[in-house]
Amino acid sequence: MNNLEEQEQEILTVENQYWVDMNDALTRLENNKDFQKVVLSGYFRDKAINGVSLLANDQTINEGKRPAVIEGLIAISHLEDFFITIKNIGTLSPNDDDE
Repeated sequence: MNNLEEQEQEILTVENQYWVDMNDALTRLENNKDFQKVVLSGYFRDKAINGVSLLANDQTINEGKRPAVIEGLIAISHLEDFFITIKNIGTLSPNDDDE
């Protein structure tokens, strides 16, 4: 292995460890009752359901507030997608990179 290959491997190792550490932290958070209540139930579920309900609300429509509601739903989606990314990358074994 030449110097460039060694540097690339070291970078991959550091990056992989980052995602493994993030996944470990997320796993600890998901086991925390307060996180479950505030984020998983309160934000991902309740706030999303309320936002979807607001989209059909006449007052929301008449006042032109739908774009703001949609942006809120997009924010929920982005955070949930980030968590999914952490889980997907953070649980890859080092051998999965070779496939």
